[in-house]
Amino acid sequence: MLFVDIFVLNDKLITYMRKLLLLATVFSVISAACFPITASSPFEGSHHPYTTPDSTVAAPDSLRPFYISYVGRHGSRYPSSESTASFIKFYLTHADTTGTITAAGKRMLELADHIIEMCDGKWGDLDSLGIAEQRGIAQRMYDNYPTVFSDNDNAIEAISSYSPRAVMSMYSFTHQLSKNSPKTKISTSSGTQHSPILRPYDDNDKYKAYKTSRQWRDIYDKYYETTCPLSVANRLVGKGFEASDDALRELSESVYSLISGLSAMGIGLDYTIYMTDEEYEQLWLLDNLHHYLLYSATTLSATPAQLAIPLVENIVEAADRVIDHGQPVAATLRFAHAETLMPLLSLLQIDGCYYLTHYFDQVGENWRDFDIVPMSANLQFVFFETENGNIYVRTDLNEKPVTLIPGNKSIYLPWEEVRTYLLNFILVVE
Repeated sequence: MLFVDIFVLNDKLITYMRKLLLLATVFSVISAACFPITASSPFEGSHHPYTTPDSTVAAPDSLRPFYISYVGRHGSRYPSSESTASFIKFYLTHADTTGTITAAGKRMLELADHIIEMCDGKWGDLDSLGIAEQRGIAQRMYDNYPTVFSDNDNAIEAISSYSPRAVMSMYSFTHQLSKNSPKTKISTSSGTQHSPILRPYDDNDKYKAYKTSRQWRDIYDKYYETTCPLSVANRLVGKGFEASDDALRELSESVYSLISGLSAMGIGLDYTIYMTDEEYEQLWLLDNLHHYLLYSATTLSATPAQLAIPLVENIVEAADRVIDHGQPVAATLRFAHAETLMPLLSLLQIDGCYYLTHYFDQVGENWRDFDIVPMSANLQFVFFETENGNIYVRTDLNEKPVTLIPGNKSIYLPWEEVRTYLLNFILVVE
């Protein structure tokens, strides 16, 4: 009797699972028809999800890693606010009401509605992809440098900005480290007290004056007017829709912003339904130039790069406490934003992150935000010690070694040389 009951139960379970599978298949087909999936594109810019490195570079056996100083961006997330999707919905609803909306416009309106519904109560939050990115980086850190975490007396100190996605990134990262090294003491802290080093763009008066000036805005506006394609918006609202060119440019830009952020939510979409490859690249070039002018050293101003000086000072001071004063710390971890990393990377003049030009239409060929600050972007200073006590540092951008000091091709540099290089940026301003 028992065997019969189990057989009947299993038969019912199998039937139930088949129905679930059928429903899932139907749902997948419907979803694919509404929102066809394609591979992620680098022209998603700073929305681009983190790319796991294909391989790691092993340090020579003569170098023993003992300390890591880390600055990272939060992981992939939901859109930061409802404004973009709502703007698209407003214009396309108007086009629908006036009867000019196209088939592509109706699909985009459906997509905007879908995003608004999906992100309700989650705007700006770290999503499951972002959590996985942070845990993956942490796991590789532990796997690559196990001796750093082998001494349980050495603590891990982590701080984050007050942004919830940065806080959650910190917790996801440290959670993974704690699974590997459960006896290690881990301290975490978040809040506005860390803003001077993690969000300096909020309160720096010199930077705020630059950000509101025409110094960079005139250059961007000119490029915007000649580059932003009206055709993307016109393809949605249809012929006869009355709107200014400025409004249509803003709609085109908003459509790009919405689409480019979908991969970070784990959603794939064939953008060619709404724009050509050329238009997609043009819209990325605009976004990329905007990031460059506001958060990198340029021929216009060094002010954006100088935002990172307090952070550089913090990196040096934290390392000094470990090396010179014997503070038992295995890793100093900082979790912030793309706007934190871009100034830092340009200040340090790391290859690919520092570019000076008077030809701003060429920025996209030499400075690319998707290479520099994708989701979960990170800069790591890994400290090594030789048998005779010499200290060397390797600098990794997004887990790939880079040459820190211009003109010096070695990826392993004496700490005193690195320290002097870093302190020079502080002394120049002081």
